[in-house]
Amino acid sequence: KIVAQGVRLTLVAEHPTVMTPTGIDVDDAGNLWVVCSHTHFRPDDYEGPEHDVVVVIEPDGARRVFYDRTDATMDLELGADGWVYLAERDRILRVRDDDGDGVGDREEILASLQTEADYPHNGLSGLAWHPSGDLVFALGENYWRSWTLTGTDREAVEGTGEGGVFRCGADGTSLRRIAKGFWNPFGICVRADGTMFAAENDPGARPPCRLLHIVEGGDYGYQRLYGNAPIHPFVCWNGELRGTLPMLHSLGEAPCGIAPLATGLVVPSWTDHRIDFYPLSPHGASFQTERVTLVEGGRQFRPTCITQASPTVFYLTDWVYGSYKLHGYGRVWKLEVDPDAADWLGPLELPPATAESLLADRLRQGAETQDDVGLFQLARSEDPFLARAALDALARRADTFTLARSDRLAVEDRLNLLMAVRSAMPTADRWIRHFLEDSDPDIQFETLRWIADEQLESYLGDVESMLIDSTIDYQRFEALLATWNTLSGNPRDGVTEPKMLL
Repeated sequence: KIVAQGVRLTLVAEHPTVMTPTGIDVDDAGNLWVVCSHTHFRPDDYEGPEHDVVVVIEPDGARRVFYDRTDATMDLELGADGWVYLAERDRILRVRDDDGDGVGDREEILASLQTEADYPHNGLSGLAWHPSGDLVFALGENYWRSWTLTGTDREAVEGTGEGGVFRCGADGTSLRRIAKGFWNPFGICVRADGTMFAAENDPGARPPCRLLHIVEGGDYGYQRLYGNAPIHPFVCWNGELRGTLPMLHSLGEAPCGIAPLATGLVVPSWTDHRIDFYPLSPHGASFQTERVTLVEGGRQFRPTCITQASPTVFYLTDWVYGSYKLHGYGRVWKLEVDPDAADWLGPLELPPATAESLLADRLRQGAETQDDVGLFQLARSEDPFLARAALDALARRADTFTLARSDRLAVEDRLNLLMAVRSAMPTADRWIRHFLEDSDPDIQFETLRWIADEQLESYLGDVESMLIDSTIDYQRFEALLATWNTLSGNPRDGVTEPKMLL
């Protein structure tokens, strides 16, 4: 059912041409490139191909197989010079047809994920191109297992259950994590102006799914190291913790893709059988939005990945059935928007960046010349994106501060200095001990969060001593319980470990 004016949805292909699709892109000639999954929860009696299949559907409907050697393939993105980029659960790779027969015969691995986890769709996904030529991709919470992600030049990033958004060169060099604190940012898109967005695929026990504005250095609050409980003192979902960034809006359940349209974003919802539009209006250093539903479907309309063919034309994959197990069905749809009839669309051109956004960018890039007083003032901003950028700027000069100077700061500034020092020097024992002995409850809370997040086991005795203080307030008591469990090797117990409570 078309809900919004000026929208047209056309069926382009379906089973058996397309089966259980997990990624899509379109080239300049109008050929559709689609990943057909044959490994994502394969039933014992499944009779399909052994591996996932990348198929090319030409404008006349002709179909050919380009590649069939990957497993748990979560996304596809076309690149320059004939390269086809693929995200598997545990690696990012690219494939090219070198001999001109239409079949990929050269494979290069760009990033490899080493971990014990193997669940198909909370690993690597979300391929997108940045205007700079960098490849952007995502990692989910990985069932809280430790992981190491390594690029082609051996640059490596390590983590546990906080996920991430990453950037690297098109050849896998200069890999780095640019943001963390996610459950599963399965869909990533980058606008023409370089602004990045993510659609969180699952909220775990903390609904709803999130639409996120991704910035360099952003922390979006989630850490599955602490388990799947809906409440934990060191986990947040909407910017409730100091230094974390909020969502722009809630999303329909199980979004798998996201694409720019005019000044907003198009996001399909697998579970809610919808395609929604989120118009973005500038708000400080970020945006604000609301949901506009474009298409509603029945139980067998389950849109997943999306790609933009032109400013107002998109292609979407459709999983069809609500079963995670392979079932042999699938569709591809063409979504067209008529700007003259779409009264909900707004202008097609992106607006200029706000003064706050430009300032936040300069702060993140180290190009802003504010003195310490100015940075502390900005770090107090009610705009969380501007405040976070100021913290990043303070972190770059954290080694210029002394313990004595810290004591002369107001409490709010000491808190922000703590966050900056933590970012710059995550194992700085003299600072941790100094802040832990601070009499301010909020500073002690943030220090406990620091100790738990970094799993600094040497502080277990200090935590136990603080727990027996009968005058402790509830916020610190809860933080102490969570820290004690974490340092004792049981982070997923949260605040409910019976022995300690008794």
